[in-house]
Amino acid sequence: MPEADQRARSAAWAALLLLLPGCTVGIGRGPVTDFFVKDYDLPDYAPGVAAFRAERQRLEPTPETGALGGMAGAYAGGRRRAWRAQAAGGLGGLAGALVAQEFSQAETEPPLPAEYGSLSLALPIVVTDPNKGPTFGLLPVSVLQEGNRITNIFAPDFTYNEIDGIGSVFRMLRFFSRDSFLKIDAGSSTEGYNQFKVHYEQRRLGPNRFLYFRGLFRYDTDLSQRFYGLGNDTDEDAESTYVFRKTQAGATIGLELPLDVSIELRERVVSYGVGPGRLEDVASTKARHPDVFGVNDGRLTVLTHQIRLTYDGRDSADNPTEGVFGQFTYDVADNTLGGSVGFNRFRLELVAHLPLWRKRFITVFRVAAWLMTGEDIPFYELTSVGGRSTVRGYGEGRFVDKNGFVANVEERIRLYELVLAGNRIQVQVAAFLDVGRVYAGGEGFTLRDSKFAVGGALRILVPDSNLVTSIDMGFSDEGSAVFVDLGYPF
Repeated sequence: MPEADQRARSAAWAALLLLLPGCTVGIGRGPVTDFFVKDYDLPDYAPGVAAFRAERQRLEPTPETGALGGMAGAYAGGRRRAWRAQAAGGLGGLAGALVAQEFSQAETEPPLPAEYGSLSLALPIVVTDPNKGPTFGLLPVSVLQEGNRITNIFAPDFTYNEIDGIGSVFRMLRFFSRDSFLKIDAGSSTEGYNQFKVHYEQRRLGPNRFLYFRGLFRYDTDLSQRFYGLGNDTDEDAESTYVFRKTQAGATIGLELPLDVSIELRERVVSYGVGPGRLEDVASTKARHPDVFGVNDGRLTVLTHQIRLTYDGRDSADNPTEGVFGQFTYDVADNTLGGSVGFNRFRLELVAHLPLWRKRFITVFRVAAWLMTGEDIPFYELTSVGGRSTVRGYGEGRFVDKNGFVANVEERIRLYELVLAGNRIQVQVAAFLDVGRVYAGGEGFTLRDSKFAVGGALRILVPDSNLVTSIDMGFSDEGSAVFVDLGYPF
């Protein structure tokens, strides 16, 4: 079951970051700043080369300059393509080739800036979570760039929440290149909330650059998890709460195949612990649902081997505007190598993006289904419906059982575009309809008693960096739910 891991706080800065003015300053280059800011796809900064390219691009050639011949002709006639026909022959041999290469780069490649750019802001945090309630605080943000590439985002927060108390989380998102990044979250609160996460991704590995790797380690303590029992018809009055502790490590190796297909192998080991609820006005899960497997069974370890087959024909993985995405996943939980439980899980997802009117309107259809087999599966590993990525009118993990499905349709509308601190910004709104249901093992498929939600979203996009900030609000028969996060829900 997915956990409400306070992603609302991790993304709250972005909605305001792109709408409020900030302080833009330059940062000098050096060993320390290079370590934190440099994009390693770009060449090292060389002051002499940068000055030469800047000077060279200010010169205007004339057809007559080639008649000078030699170095003078190459230098004077080197604007754009002029040197090729009129001046390069005056040098001849290897010298002509070397100078031709240097002049070509000087003409076509802009000089690297002498400083890194940075945008700094201090933003208020006012967000809400269906399980946690309102959170207030302050978020200093620094966005660092080399040229027009965002290379680092520092976003620590200082917050207060009635459940978590006073807390702070340091966040760093470091893009080493277009193919690799590192994300670190580390923080805690006075009441015992903890969030520690290290995620690294490297694409285009191996001799033919078809391999990629992802690694993850995280430890979380969530004080506000909710559980209503098993089944699609659980009553809202059966709400309970528990403290959820989770330690996870995982590694994924993927292979990119022709025709936009990839295959992945993933190993994951997770240690779970369920503690008594701490909320005075909500019953403890350990007391209200004592017979559900995983509630009073101590710390359990889940070891899974996963194979995933993906087709991705979208124009962008993070900010898609057209194309089709399909994914099939098969998990085997292994209880022979140290795992506490054994089960099988199948998942299928299809998403289609249909653009209209120069991509100002994008209609998105999505269906997903889960099927699990096995006995004694802990409730937090079961299929769940409710939350940002399934049915947005309910809190995270509202309905839980073995199997389930969701279907979503969303109309995304680009309202306007602007440039802020050198970044192209788009403002998008969306209207959506979500439907989903969970099923007990052996229960036949039916749409009867499906759960529905309607609502809207506000999105702030930075297309050049694929950054998407989303505020989604859904309405259901149990009221409303608001989710603030990075990225699209699907």
